[in-house]
Order: sequence, then structure tokens, then C-alpha cells
Amino acid sequence: MSPAPAVSLVVAIYDREDFLERIFVSLESQSFSDFEVVLADDGSGPRMAELVARWQGRLRHAILHTRQPNQGFRKTVIVNRAVSLSRGGYLVFIDGDCVLHHRFLERHYLRRLPRQALSGRRVMMDAALTARLTLEIVRSRRLEQPSFWWRHVKARDRRNGFYAPWLYGLRGGFSSHYEILGSNFSLHRAEFLGVNGYDERIVGRGMEDVNLKARLGNGGVAVRCVAQEAIQYHCHHDTGGFPHDAEIVARFGRTGETWTAHGIRKGGGG
Repeated sequence: MSPAPAVSLVVAIYDREDFLERIFVSLESQSFSDFEVVLADDGSGPRMAELVARWQGRLRHAILHTRQPNQGFRKTVIVNRAVSLSRGGYLVFIDGDCVLHHRFLERHYLRRLPRQALSGRRVMMDAALTARLTLEIVRSRRLEQPSFWWRHVKARDRRNGFYAPWLYGLRGGFSSHYEILGSNFSLHRAEFLGVNGYDERIVGRGMEDVNLKARLGNGGVAVRCVAQEAIQYHCHHDTGGFPHDAEIVARFGRTGETWTAHGIRKGGGG
């Protein structure tokens, strides 16, 4: 078996193999290369596996692809399984609709510290820009030029596209109000396993990351912002609504737990 990679990049996907291929292209030119890709597939069709097969062998480490049947949004379950298959000591999480700046993995890895999770934000591209985003535009890094996307991004999101690592610590700091964004966060493997990963009782979009952040915080893991250096570009698409009622929000969002018995390991304590 080949040596374990330093980083496992866990990519949560569901269909849209066109988006995933853009991500693969952005991974070819990463300034940090000692990573494996682990695809957490929440029920995609056969064309996704065909794309993965075409890309196998083009990155430094083999691409791992784990899939579960399509039974609605069950990201918590498949991401936990992907982490169990991964080998890296440091975990970076993204979604399958987010193309990466060429220094994305470098910045997550460089800023890593024990007892700390890192989270960035996204440049939210509109439908028009997403439709004309070719593989060549990604490969040439034209996408990383603010002049390319400026008119296609809402004003409030534009700051997320400026690479300014010297601003580290000025945005968000260690504020308890700075949230994990599931498409752009990282932490040491031991920290993720220390809370037993995602709580698999959470199905449907919207509470899985809030709950994870709360449990990490209960365990003494701080969240810090890397928004101006770990940059990603979100491809526009339709999304489902927020399916959780007030009771679910309170139960999982304001939990006093650190370890969940409904995570990677079932039952028992940490």
C-alpha cells in the first residue's frame, strides 16, 4: 500500500458530474499535492462512476468513491463513511458544487493547529457565469481573477474572492458566532473522530454543520476563519428548502453533547 496522504479531501456529491469535473481540474493545479480525494456520494446515477473512472490515476493518490442509495439528503451518513475510508491525518471537507482556488488546500493545511477547525466561505456565482464556466477557464485560473466574476456575484459575497492571507485572524477571529460552512472547512482527523463525526440522526439540509460546530465547541475545539485564503467558487443550482422545525433546530443546534452515539461509531461513549 502506498504511504498515507497528509490530507484527505472529502467531497460530498450528488449527481452534477459536470460540477465534479470542474473540481477535478482545479485539483490538478493545487499548490499542495499530498492529498487524496474521497467522494461521499449521496445517491448519484451511473454517470458519476464513469467520470471517476476517467479521472482515476490523474492525481497523486487514488480517488476513493463510496456511494449510498438515493433516499433523500443523507449527507451525514455518507460523509461519515467517507471519513472512515480515508487515510489522511488532516481532513478537508467541500461540496461537489465548489471549484477550488489553486491554493485552497495549501492554506487549509498551512493554518492547521490542534484543537482548531478552519472554515472559509464561498464566491456564489450566478446562473449565467456557471453556465459558461468551462474546464479551460478553470485550468487557466481565469476564474481566480475578480474581474472575471465581479458582475456575476452579489455584493455581499465579493469579499470572499480576494486572496489576502495577511488578513488572517482579522475576520471572525475565534468568535463563538463564526460558523462552520460544510462546503469549506477542515480539522485534524482526531478532532473529527473525537466527537464521532456527523450526527446521522440529522437528515435533510441545514443542521448538520451547526450541530457539528456546537459539539466541537463543547469539546474545546475553536473555529477560525480562513475565508480570505481558502477560496472556492460555488456553481449555481437549485436547492431544496430548510426542512427542520423549531424543535429540531433547538435540539441539535444548542446541544450540550460533545460525542454523539449516532455517528461513525454507533452507540457507546467517546
